[in-house]
Amino acid sequence: MHNIVISEAIVIITQDPEHGRVLGHILHEYGYQPSNCDYDDALVTVSVVRPRLAVLGICDCRLGQGVLRKIRTSFPEVRIIVLVPEDEYQMGLDFLEEGASDFLFKPVSERALRIALDRALTFIEMRRDRDLLVEKSKILESSHQLCRQLFDEVPCYISVQNRDRRIVRANRQFKLDFGSCLGERCYEIYKHRTHPCPQCPVEETFRDGMVHQTEEVVTTRTGQQKIVLTLTAPLKNDHGEINEVMELATDITQIRELQDRLTSLGLFIGSISHGVRGMLTALDGGLYRLEKGIQNNDMDLVANGAERVKLMISRIRNSVLEMLYYSKDRDLNIQTLDVQTFGDGVANFVEPKATKHDIRFQKEFHGNLGRFEIDPEVISAGLVNILENAVDACIEDESKDRHVVTFIVEGDKNKVSFVIRDNGPGIDRATQEKMFSLFFSSKGSKGTGLGLYIANDVVHQHGGQIVVDSTVGEGTEFRVELPRKYVKKDQPAPNGDNGQFKAGS
Repeated sequence: MHNIVISEAIVIITQDPEHGRVLGHILHEYGYQPSNCDYDDALVTVSVVRPRLAVLGICDCRLGQGVLRKIRTSFPEVRIIVLVPEDEYQMGLDFLEEGASDFLFKPVSERALRIALDRALTFIEMRRDRDLLVEKSKILESSHQLCRQLFDEVPCYISVQNRDRRIVRANRQFKLDFGSCLGERCYEIYKHRTHPCPQCPVEETFRDGMVHQTEEVVTTRTGQQKIVLTLTAPLKNDHGEINEVMELATDITQIRELQDRLTSLGLFIGSISHGVRGMLTALDGGLYRLEKGIQNNDMDLVANGAERVKLMISRIRNSVLEMLYYSKDRDLNIQTLDVQTFGDGVANFVEPKATKHDIRFQKEFHGNLGRFEIDPEVISAGLVNILENAVDACIEDESKDRHVVTFIVEGDKNKVSFVIRDNGPGIDRATQEKMFSLFFSSKGSKGTGLGLYIANDVVHQHGGQIVVDSTVGEGTEFRVELPRKYVKKDQPAPNGDNGQFKAGS
């Protein structure tokens, strides 16, 4: 049986026309479309026919090598079978070195010619398949690189999580803000939780295979809080099973801060008004006790009424300052003050409350105190707010028999530090990360959620910082550091972003 080739063009190059006609007849029977030419016309014929195969009959070795070189130079894809004189084995090897695909001895047998041509065609097909595979591989690699680039450069957080909530892939922005995270659990990385989040969208997508959306507050490795809109989507294997879920999170912090500020303004005013009304009622009660004490010459009742009046006036004053800072920007009223005198004044606001609840209140002054430049009203309000929070935390803590709040003032050449330390219940990591956020309060209806937010903001306006160190069950320390000399800042602090913390166990 002969392998029949359908319409495969082939060029026969020989100086013997009769030999060329015989070869052409044989090849035509095999289905080839032969074109005959001599050495002089070889390059032109090949350029016109553009065959994949050629047969070169050798009469003169030197001339034949010249023809072979020209064709190989201009058309390197053409496979050339050389016919050399009988017993000229060395000549055949020389032509192989010049680039011929095969050589046969003349007179050539039909079978040998057919086998050589079949081998040449097989090589051409394999080379074509290889080239197609290489081209597809290049396209695939290019597509992979493009997908990798898009995955890394998209301006949001992308992570891929398995069923154990472990991150198996993450894009560049995610790694930049949350650090080396591969193999870690998602809720540990950006929520600092010890257990999965309730109503986890990744879990929901694993359960039903649908896209889920949530809004979350996450914390970067530098302690910065971000509000993100998350979308989850299933990733399926070849069997259609969900083995991973992709979570895409977009930072919407600025949008939400603007919306919160606009939509919460009315609620805030109502809340403050309600609080002030309650404080006014308590103020009326204090005035009543004061008047009755004076009328009855009851000094204990007078002292009790005066204490209530002072306490309510202080709270009203703080609430008004909070309204001013929240409702509009306010220029600082910078004054040069004696540090110890200022510290004594701050302590005197809170010490009576601590003493009343049997909480030991300690004042300590260390180092080079001297004078510094601040707006006393806002810094005082901020420090009083932190001190009152410390006292309130101790009041609520029933796990200890004795509580202590310590107020320490320290100074050096460049800065003044106010340290407020308590041995109350401590603050967990999640609360620490939110405590400087707008309207966040751990006091429920007793707080407006503005105190620490504003304290943090005014400290930053002074060029300072607040550092929090807390251990659950042991207590908390707030360190407020202010530069001794005020330098006006051009840009306000990002809301809730400049507070720092060190979490305990």
